[in-house]
Amino acid sequence: MNRRFTLHSLLASAIIGLAAVGCHPQQPKFLHPRGNAQSHYISEATRIEYPDVTVPSLDDVTNALAPLTLSNPDPKEEWLLTLDEVRQMALENSKVLRQLSGVSFGANGVSGTPTLLLASPNAAMTVWDPAIIESNPTAGVQAALSAFDAVWSTSSSWQQSDIPRNYVTSYQGTVGTHTDVGNFQSTLSKNVATGGNVYASAGFGYDRSDATSRLWESNWTSYIEAGFTQPLFRGAGVEYNRIAGPNGTMGSSNGVVLARINTDVALVDFEMGVRNTLQDIEETYWNLYYAYRNLSAAAAGYEAALNSWRNVDGQRKNGRPQGTAQNVAQAEKNYQTFKVSAQEAQNNLYKTEQLLRYMIGVAPSDGRLIKPVDEPTVARVQYNWEEIVAEGLARAPELRRQKWIVKKRELELVAQRNFLKPQIDLQGSYRFHGLGHDLIDTNNKRSNAVGSLTSGDYQNWTLGITSSIALGFRREMAAVRNAELALARERAILQEQELELVHNLSDLYRDVDRNYRLIEDYLAVLRAARKQVRAVNSSFLINKTTLYEVLQAQQELADAETRYYRTVIDYNLAIVNLNYRKGSLLEYNGVTLAEGPWPNKAYFDSWRHARERDAGRYVNYAFTSPQVVSRGSYPQIQGTDPTVAPGSGFNQNVLPPGTVPQNEESQLPPIFQPSNG
Repeated sequence: MNRRFTLHSLLASAIIGLAAVGCHPQQPKFLHPRGNAQSHYISEATRIEYPDVTVPSLDDVTNALAPLTLSNPDPKEEWLLTLDEVRQMALENSKVLRQLSGVSFGANGVSGTPTLLLASPNAAMTVWDPAIIESNPTAGVQAALSAFDAVWSTSSSWQQSDIPRNYVTSYQGTVGTHTDVGNFQSTLSKNVATGGNVYASAGFGYDRSDATSRLWESNWTSYIEAGFTQPLFRGAGVEYNRIAGPNGTMGSSNGVVLARINTDVALVDFEMGVRNTLQDIEETYWNLYYAYRNLSAAAAGYEAALNSWRNVDGQRKNGRPQGTAQNVAQAEKNYQTFKVSAQEAQNNLYKTEQLLRYMIGVAPSDGRLIKPVDEPTVARVQYNWEEIVAEGLARAPELRRQKWIVKKRELELVAQRNFLKPQIDLQGSYRFHGLGHDLIDTNNKRSNAVGSLTSGDYQNWTLGITSSIALGFRREMAAVRNAELALARERAILQEQELELVHNLSDLYRDVDRNYRLIEDYLAVLRAARKQVRAVNSSFLINKTTLYEVLQAQQELADAETRYYRTVIDYNLAIVNLNYRKGSLLEYNGVTLAEGPWPNKAYFDSWRHARERDAGRYVNYAFTSPQVVSRGSYPQIQGTDPTVAPGSGFNQNVLPPGTVPQNEESQLPPIFQPSNG
């Protein structure tokens, strides 16, 4: 009764306490509070900190000088560079491929600043990207091949137990069962390309017990076993296992063939990154050339306007009729306008020169001013429409990348169709047993487990078939349907890419012809503008025309010269863009991609493997599984790669970019050549 009363009292006290507190949450009580309980989270957890990382800066970052500006316009020297030199320097300094994302060029100058690396560093293309994809420990080629590596696993354990038992004995007291158990096992297993698994295992064990029914108080056991598991339908075959891998599941394939395709896609991405960099380099180089020409035209107009202002002001001082206040004001206004144009042209030149420095990978300013040496072509470049379409369809890296994706989806569909088969596996094993009082007895005087094992007296084997069949195959059919839809999507994208490519080639083909025609037209306008300036100046001197016509003629001459050089640059960039779109820009720039040097150990191993293959006997299996995935090496330089088979789709007769037809006259104006100043 006392126990019950005490329990009831405790329950009543708890109920009264809960009623007094209610359902509101309560904070716990502490003996030594320190004030603001949230001080750690406010002052420490949310504090912005600086990472402990030390990466040395480039010399071109730490040693950069103040940039050239209108207030600081005088470089120490000119840096004469050809386009080939610019390409070489840029590629040598491009571990991270730089691009002019966000920068636009035009007749009015350059606008924008490259911010891709600062805004989206993960989108940057680097020389390490293909190797990173290749060496990915979860999806790379070596990771896929590792599924077929042999696995050696061992385990060992020792256990002791002393358990009391409720046994009837002739003496009083508790009776216990004492046992000592030890086990050691080692297994070597390997997945094979056909989808099966083979293994070999060996082990021994120790057993000691005080049970009265045992022959020996302690004994050793040993065994050697070999076995296999081979799928007969689902998961069977070299084709499936090279596509999906031995660990492939529905909707997820990670075989060695798909891993290699991922590497090929990464190589195409890298090629496109190099191509984009080369396009930006050439565009910046020619726009810097245009910036010099634009500044030259603005400076010539500025000088002519200054001379006109001085001339009219001198006539005003001498009291001649042309020296009216209106003419002086017009001349001064024209002079100030040309001065502003010249300053804008000079600032645009500095900005464009800095962009070229960025593409080269050098400091934004080092006291030198880059000046292009090469001249843009004004000769007509002829293209055959059917040939550039065929070349674009065969060489455009975007199409090649998409074809790899289509091939990947085709192989994934093959792998998913394998899951429509029933899961029926053939299994077998063979084991030798051994038992003895000792594990090993070299004198063979007592029974031992190793001797019993090697005698071969105790053997067993198993051979059987296990099966598992899903009735209905709903998930399997959904996986196949999903793979079919994914394949249809990628094929449709490839077709639309080809259509878009043809449209782009059509526009660029038209731009090349249009800009060449405009060069001829603007050259005629430039010559006429020069004649007009000379004529109105002569007429103004004899008071047969107004100053307004003189100033207007000077402005029109500057505009005609600017438009002419802008058209020349646009013509050269149209040629570049056409080669860019049809996939021949790297060849156009004389650039090929190749793997860098390997470590010496890699050369040693490759030589050993080559000698090993040479010493073996060649066997022609007359088939490949899966079927052909690649057509061989891609010819980076068209018509020179011996690995290109006849009829492979690569046209060998395309007119090389930049070829000038015979008897084509180069129509350079007299001022086209850069002055020494």
